[in-house]
Parts: sequence; C-alpha cells; structure tokens
Amino acid sequence: MSTMTKDERFDLLELIARENLGIDALEPTGKPTWDFRIVSVENLSRALESAYNAGMVSGYRPAEP
Repeated sequence: MSTMTKDERFDLLELIARENLGIDALEPTGKPTWDFRIVSVENLSRALESAYNAGMVSGYRPAEP
C-alpha cells in the first residue's frame, strides 16, 4: 500500500524530469525559452519509462492529502 503524498509524487516527477530531460522544475515560468523544451525521443522515452516504473512501484492509489 502506497503512502506517498501528492507533493512526494510531484517531487518524484521533477526528479525524473531533471535526470532524464535536463529540466530543473515543472512549474511554468512565463518565459517561452524556459517553458518549452526540445528533447530527444530517447530521453523522452527514458523519462516516460521511469515515471511508469515509479507508478508501478507505488501502486495505483489516490494521493493522500
């Protein structure tokens, strides 16, 4: 049973984005040069696989408030 909170899940997604895509934060900045990125298919695939695997590990359960 997963006990991850919504914030912990978001932090995990930011970590995956940072490690696989070189994106430091997932919050919009309002600057097009920071909010829109060009990423390789290989890195995108790796990030999606990491996120999928993290979901499989934590299980599909609603986040705790």
